[in-house]
Amino acid sequence: MLFCYIALLSVAALPRLAAAGPNADTEIFIGEEGPFCGFAANSTVEFSVSARNMGSVRQVKFEFSWAPADAIAAVAGALGETARANSFVAPGPPQIKGQTAQWGIATLGGAGIAGEGHLANMAFTLADSISPTTPIDIYLDVVSLGPSFSERDDIRPQVAFLRNYCDAEGQALPEGIFFRSVGQNHSFSATGTGGVADGSEGEILVSARLLQAGHFRAGAAFTWDITNSGAGPAYAFVNGEAVRIPADAAQQVTTTSDERGQTYLLLDAEQETVLVFNTCAEGSCSESQVVWGDIATSISEPSGLALPRELILAPNYPNPFNAGTSIPFAIPEGGPRFAQIDIFNLVGQKVATPFAANARPGQHVVRWDSQLATGAPAASGLYIYRLRTDSADLHRPMLLLR
Repeated sequence: MLFCYIALLSVAALPRLAAAGPNADTEIFIGEEGPFCGFAANSTVEFSVSARNMGSVRQVKFEFSWAPADAIAAVAGALGETARANSFVAPGPPQIKGQTAQWGIATLGGAGIAGEGHLANMAFTLADSISPTTPIDIYLDVVSLGPSFSERDDIRPQVAFLRNYCDAEGQALPEGIFFRSVGQNHSFSATGTGGVADGSEGEILVSARLLQAGHFRAGAAFTWDITNSGAGPAYAFVNGEAVRIPADAAQQVTTTSDERGQTYLLLDAEQETVLVFNTCAEGSCSESQVVWGDIATSISEPSGLALPRELILAPNYPNPFNAGTSIPFAIPEGGPRFAQIDIFNLVGQKVATPFAANARPGQHVVRWDSQLATGAPAASGLYIYRLRTDSADLHRPMLLLR
């Protein structure tokens, strides 16, 4: 019987999560402790997890993620008061994989929890690379809970714990727009590919978030006024459509932030070009620019976002997936290097190579469209994706469900 509780913590285990079970209406509540600013290396971010409207809960699994990818050195979990009073145990400490962590608790024979209760206390220890000027996001992505390992409801609170979003005096910022360049290629695309979102060399993915009262706003409408001061046309991709921005002209596009408060804009150019954009959301505005050519790409980011110190291959998202999935990776400081993403089936056959190019230091995201190299759809099943550079190989599993 103990085996089923240990399996709760296994990354490879894929239980059937009930679509509308006794815990489909469970609500998750977070209690945060400590200050908002001033977190440095080896500091600890602490919070509690509680729930209400629970029915027959005997197993709970928590899933977390964070940014920057190397922000967290260790994760610890402790039983909450209600879980401890109902004879819950933790088979082991939280498991860290890349920039995610999973932890599970279960009762070994008690009646479980119904109604309202305090489930867990979490503590995230920050890595040596963190300084008080490094903004940190810690997400509670999923809480799966139910009467057994095979019958759990999947609750997605998408709660973010933000630290170090502060001004020069160490005071929490009341509101503002933050930009981040996710994929930085810096050179421009080949002629004829700028107006197509095909992963070509010059594509740069920019994200923006609206910070209000200590949280990033979900569902916020963003307006981007983009001016092309370069010598050639550029392109912005919105809802799958390419918006052409001629040289010495301006265009306006709109986007909406997702459940994590992030909104994305994919940009591309075929020659040396400078885009200046003024972005506004709910009364807050901020200006930044992207440059293609000899000048390094410029993007307004909160200060202190250091380049990664090691090669990182992060979990793909979504996972499991159907039509396609995104594969994040990070190249450490030290100059550009060749990087290749390959997809393998379980018998070791390479089925696709969605990325093979020189990659500059920083964060990158590669999209796999669930198709084989021949163009045919890949079959359902478990696949392995590999990041290979001149110095290392990293692998991760992912599940395709048609």
